[in-house]
Amino acid sequence: MNSVIIPSLNRSGVLHETVLSLCRQSLRADEILLSVVDPERDVLPETLKLKGVRVVSGPKGSSCQRNTALDRVHPDCDLVTFFDDDVELHSHYLRNCCEFMAQHPDVVMMSGGFLANGASTGEISRSEAVRIVQSCSEPSGDARPRAHLPGTMTVRRKVAQEVRFDERLRWYAVYEDYDFSVRCAKFGPLMNVPTCQMVHLATQTSRSSAKRVGYSCLMNGFYLWRKGSQTMWGFLGTTLKVIFANVLGVVVVRHGASRAQRCEQLYGVVLGFRDVLLHGAQPELVERI
Repeated sequence: MNSVIIPSLNRSGVLHETVLSLCRQSLRADEILLSVVDPERDVLPETLKLKGVRVVSGPKGSSCQRNTALDRVHPDCDLVTFFDDDVELHSHYLRNCCEFMAQHPDVVMMSGGFLANGASTGEISRSEAVRIVQSCSEPSGDARPRAHLPGTMTVRRKVAQEVRFDERLRWYAVYEDYDFSVRCAKFGPLMNVPTCQMVHLATQTSRSSAKRVGYSCLMNGFYLWRKGSQTMWGFLGTTLKVIFANVLGVVVVRHGASRAQRCEQLYGVVLGFRDVLLHGAQPELVERI
């Protein structure tokens, strides 16, 4: 049995289109859990009418919302698949995913790939995402092992419930998927499976605070290093990439974020560095920003 979990916040229209994408799968999920904070605001009435959809509510924050849904999956569930609320799936994504996990019982977690990723190219419209998916033939390629996986992933339920997401990574839970997958890797191999493909729209909304995102990049990375999920060199490397990307974005406006947003993220990094010096690894402090 395959359960799908989608955390979402104040993006009911985007979420509805993503659930419709799941409904078009050649192998449908046995249940789709929408983990939200305010069901009346976060989920459209027409979404609730779709077959297999359930809504669970709990504390705000991606890590908290994922754990809330994990506590509510069907007791017969074997696999849990996590998606962002702004993806468009190839029609055979879940079929290929479930077949791979059945054929490789030693694998504890897998992720697919992106036909297009708006986080890199700039926001992709839903109509364009549908066009990209429909123009793609049957995906192919060999699965490859990975040391960690992104947030769109399928994991064996028993492992997920033992590991769980770190709820100290609050609100803008930057690197939560990295931390979760690294800890899951202690139970068995992680794989990237190119036969499972999607488009990530990277839909821009007012919910994101660029300052808090920048803050969390610094603070969460430091926290994961102190926790042992990431090496010191890994922390320094990711931090330098964030700084470089935003400095470049200020000088040359690039897709995905405005010059003002880049400046805000850089300011958030500075605030994170300040709090690391003053308070140490305290990712909860993002709530003050």
